[in-house]
Amino acid sequence: MLLRPLGIALLILTLVPALAWAQTPAQKVVLTYSSRSIASIDLFVAQERGFFREEGLDPQLVQVRATAAIAALVSGEVHALGSVGSVIRAIPRGAPVKVLAISLRRPVFWLVSRPELKTFADLKGKVMGTTTMGGSQHTAGIRMLRRAGLNPEKDLTVVLGGDVPTQLQGLVNGSIQVGILSPPIVIVARDKYKMNILANAIDEFSSLQNGLAARGESRE
Repeated sequence: MLLRPLGIALLILTLVPALAWAQTPAQKVVLTYSSRSIASIDLFVAQERGFFREEGLDPQLVQVRATAAIAALVSGEVHALGSVGSVIRAIPRGAPVKVLAISLRRPVFWLVSRPELKTFADLKGKVMGTTTMGGSQHTAGIRMLRRAGLNPEKDLTVVLGGDVPTQLQGLVNGSIQVGILSPPIVIVARDKYKMNILANAIDEFSSLQNGLAARGESRE
């Protein structure tokens, strides 16, 4: 039942003055998500079920890479974003943003390799894709590699490989050999393309991944 508080927090804390919501048109707002995966499903469910509209908001959901979304949030081009993990890492660097709600407290990522790469040792010298350098997905991938005894800075090359569906395409065509995937794409990778799942982050460590963040100084 976290979806309604997302809309309420966004409404009260950041976007509109205290008006009689039922008597005014819904305010158009732009909300961003970083990847086409289950991690962003809360925003789409809230939109589909009308939770935002109940709070006087008419949201436009736009896919934007997390680092670009934070810059757009600071400049006022968007009103809020879902990539809370990246926001949390940006706040100590001085980004004037604040987290309003958390919907994912564990990283929903699996480390996936091409069929011929069956062990972590096979990953040495290979290319791993990620959506955003320093984002939640990248951080989870790095931690899984380190837990397996690899040095991500020396043993692999990390490149921007697009969002989760795009990374699967890269795995299939060989432009990358390692991806960091989320459901449902990770299931497609395993069952249809016979990719290897080497590790999963959700069982190994906790890390705030998604929720809702808006512009404004973070409160202690």
